[in-house]
Amino acid sequence: MNIDKVILRVILNTLAAIAALFVFLFSTLIIFFPSTMMSFTYDIGMDAASISYAKREYKRTDDIYYIARATETAIGIGDDGKIFSCGKAFIADDEFAAYCADMNKNKPEEATIGYEQYIYGQVCVSEYALGKKASAVNRAFGYIGDDFPKQNAVAAVLVSALLKNDTVTVELIKGKMEEMQVANLSEVDKAYHAEILTLIEKEMDKLTD
Repeated sequence: MNIDKVILRVILNTLAAIAALFVFLFSTLIIFFPSTMMSFTYDIGMDAASISYAKREYKRTDDIYYIARATETAIGIGDDGKIFSCGKAFIADDEFAAYCADMNKNKPEEATIGYEQYIYGQVCVSEYALGKKASAVNRAFGYIGDDFPKQNAVAAVLVSALLKNDTVTVELIKGKMEEMQVANLSEVDKAYHAEILTLIEKEMDKLTD
């Protein structure tokens, strides 16, 4: 065996060892450090993978930050299926209200919607986009409870329905709004409720002309 072949074999063995080490380290990160992989994949534009690692880390640690991160990343890429699944898990977390309160403290002054309403709206709109229209409406009303805050989930689903000329869903929303106990609403919520009903009536006139 000449010296060139010996050198080539040494180089190939070294490269093989490096590759094996890389695979080992990468596998270790995936198994034991999904949060690191979440950040790494997000930084290089692998959003779907980042969501998967965030969900894995949430399952491992039960830290709400990770399911929030998964939800926000899914919203960023417009993946309705992941928005719906991650968002439901996010909202169901016992720390959701506290997390939203913290987010609202730090929101920009120009922001006109609370963080919780933003998440509620995204989840309901994604459910609507997945074809579960009546369920999305019911969920939206469930999220607002006995209130009617500005830019709430009901309004978000309504906008989606209007954009699709979906008169059936619009009528369903209108009916549920008319059944609400408006007298129990705050003055601000009462005014917004009336504003949305007026919008529905105007838009329905256009759709039925």
